[in-house]
Amino acid sequence: MTRDPQATSPVLELIGITKRFGPVAANQDIDLALYPGEIHALLGENGAGKSTLMSILSGRLKADSGEIRIRGQRTILNSPADALARGIGMVHQRFMLVERLTVVENVILGRRDQGPLLSLDRAARELTDLSRAHGLNIDPRKRVRDLSMGERQRVEILKLLLRDTGVLIFDEPTSILTPPEVASFFEVLWNLAAQGRSIIFISHKLEEVMALADRISIMRRGRMVARDLLPDEMGGKAELARLMVGREIVLQVDKEPVSPGPPVLEIRGLASRTALGEVLFENIDLEVRQGEILALTGVAGNGQESLTAALAGLALFSQGEIVYQGRSWSHKTWAASDLTSTAYIPADRDRTGSLPTMTLTANFLLTRLNEYQVGPFMSSNRAAAAVDKAIADHDIKTPSGSRSIARQLSGGNLQKFLLARELGKAPRLVIAEQPTQGLDIGATEDVWRALLGQRKTAGILLVSGDLKEVLSLADRVAVMFRGRILKTFSVSDADMVARIGLLMAGVTDEAPELLPSV
Repeated sequence: MTRDPQATSPVLELIGITKRFGPVAANQDIDLALYPGEIHALLGENGAGKSTLMSILSGRLKADSGEIRIRGQRTILNSPADALARGIGMVHQRFMLVERLTVVENVILGRRDQGPLLSLDRAARELTDLSRAHGLNIDPRKRVRDLSMGERQRVEILKLLLRDTGVLIFDEPTSILTPPEVASFFEVLWNLAAQGRSIIFISHKLEEVMALADRISIMRRGRMVARDLLPDEMGGKAELARLMVGREIVLQVDKEPVSPGPPVLEIRGLASRTALGEVLFENIDLEVRQGEILALTGVAGNGQESLTAALAGLALFSQGEIVYQGRSWSHKTWAASDLTSTAYIPADRDRTGSLPTMTLTANFLLTRLNEYQVGPFMSSNRAAAAVDKAIADHDIKTPSGSRSIARQLSGGNLQKFLLARELGKAPRLVIAEQPTQGLDIGATEDVWRALLGQRKTAGILLVSGDLKEVLSLADRVAVMFRGRILKTFSVSDADMVARIGLLMAGVTDEAPELLPSV
């Protein structure tokens, strides 16, 4: 049941917040109120201004005008430390944890109030009590590298609770969780709210927002276009999507039947280890055929990232064989292979997919140079014209066309640019890694349609932990857990589809309990 948070005074108010970057108003006259014990969802398409607003609230940016009030008192936040001292903390998409340290060591890092003679035993006991009180159930002595993504997220929450944080901001918190972990995470949020803590929940998953939020506010193009919406009074996800993007959106694509052709990519016995002998992945056997989408899914951190890097030629594998378009490559030769007929859309579009400080033309040429180079000469004018055409064809919003700097684009527009760059090569193989992570519903629909359009002429390896995406796009699914492929099956196999969440957690027919570590 939805609570009535407005029965009390707000714990936090943003009044008339405005922030400009040059001529662009990232936030324009934003008002937002947060009440004790409520979960307030903040929605908006990529580039709507949510990140800027939360950066202001968490002390990372200063507003040009407007004010922040905490329990009625005007407050100036000069840094994240200021925000934490006033009870405002944020759990980011990328966790700020040191993997080789234990949970308790991570939690006490940077705590100046502990003094030089800190007792780890005392801190561990305090952490255990706090963990149990909030239903987080984390062993403080475990090393972070041995934790699941859901457990690591709980460590980040504990770091804030140990500082008695009253306002918690979560940025796309469920994107790296299994379905069972999502359910457990919701229980944690409801428990925190019941104790009087206030939560700002940023997500593009509308079904989660409708199930979780007490109130919903929506941003579009730097402005707050809807405030304090009650889920029970909304017309469902379709109305939320329309308010977010300003047009009707139904995230559903038509997947035409296609008869798979010959294998484009065959992976046989692929394995990789770290320099210390730690298994990254092993015994990987997969096949991607022309005309099909094979989805590789699993919770983040189970080897998908390492396997994808190896297939994209960015990392070595230690044993096994890759057969690409009929030609066999070993671990000694694959990194030097010709991947010009391969399109690679990496998960990190800012650091791996692009050079943020360079123009779109320069970024375009990163993987298309051979098309615009004749001997020692390069036709930059032709390349710029190709970029401007791609911008127009794919409705990519930029400040100055091909001359725009990559970091000036929103996440959704940068992703559409990368898709246009990669799919424009007429590839035989497409490797799309988390292609819609962090994207709004409109940009997600564009990406889905682009991938399905390429399916007729290429084989596509889709690496995604989003089950809705996997089941909407894939013809076959391979579930990865702790560096191994547990099962590969067709999406038409209803029994296996129903068990996909359990498989992602490592539960198989052969082993009702979680599989042991490799």
